[in-house]
Amino acid sequence: MTAIGSSDKAAPPRGAPIETMTLLSFILRRWPAALALAVPLMLQAAAARPVPAAEIEYGQGLLWRIEAPGVAPNYLFGTIHVTDERVLDLPAPVRKAFAMATSATFEVIMTDEDRAKMGQAMVLDDGRDLEAILGPELFQATVAAGRRYGFEAAQLRRFKPWALATIFSIPQAELARTSGGDQPLDQWLQGEAARQGKAVHALETPAEQLALFNDLSQADQVAMLASAVEANETIETMFEEMTRDYLARHVGAIYARMEAQARAQDAQGAFVRLFLERFNLARNETMAARMAARLDGGGAFIAIGALHLPGEAGLLSLLAARGYKVSRAY
Repeated sequence: MTAIGSSDKAAPPRGAPIETMTLLSFILRRWPAALALAVPLMLQAAAARPVPAAEIEYGQGLLWRIEAPGVAPNYLFGTIHVTDERVLDLPAPVRKAFAMATSATFEVIMTDEDRAKMGQAMVLDDGRDLEAILGPELFQATVAAGRRYGFEAAQLRRFKPWALATIFSIPQAELARTSGGDQPLDQWLQGEAARQGKAVHALETPAEQLALFNDLSQADQVAMLASAVEANETIETMFEEMTRDYLARHVGAIYARMEAQARAQDAQGAFVRLFLERFNLARNETMAARMAARLDGGGAFIAIGALHLPGEAGLLSLLAARGYKVSRAY
């Protein structure tokens, strides 16, 4: 197998400032990784025991063949938005499906103008600073988490809670690789599709993805940041566990842990339920409808976050219900 997008640049030591990047640049460079990883990584520690992927419908596998009558087969690939060399070393079935495709579709495609608009939306513009929203105790915990990434309190005060939550749910080393020029899998695939002359499409707009975060109530944003701050000290371990599940194609295990936590009758459970409904299930319905044009034309390669694939309300179940033939390719 051929490694792609790998880098020999060493990440800075834990807690060392990354001088060339501002906090805002961090967030924007990681989009849509921030959206895909923010809550799942916060919740990895919630599982009391491993959950077999087989217990979740379509829970085992990353590449799925989606067939419609009379057209070339399509492929739906579940991604994880990271720069890890193990993930970027695409398996042969995935490379073959991508090479054969005439079109490539992703969750979102962002321009520099889109990133500028997102940057503006991440900053508080009503005269308050972050401490006024969080209160002194949570703000100090947020500052402590920020120092692990090389940021000081003054750099954090102007940001909305959700913007910082997306940062603190990703390990510093992963962000450092991004700052050094490494690309997460989805971004690499977008660039490669363009280089190969494939038609490139998106299932969502940048404005829609931004609204998922920016339209959250202040209380939900604060809860999101509090969860990220609490989990941050062990984020490297959680990140590694999730990556290993992904490489083993145990997507259902990741999803099952979230479902189990969502059933808890506490604040954390309520927050997970909100995430599953807002960030996952509702988007599944929209993406299934929008990818129909690509699937009905045939020869499509569609790459989206793997967490959207499994489960009774996952994309694969929705596509099967729409009459497509769904079978695992890898």
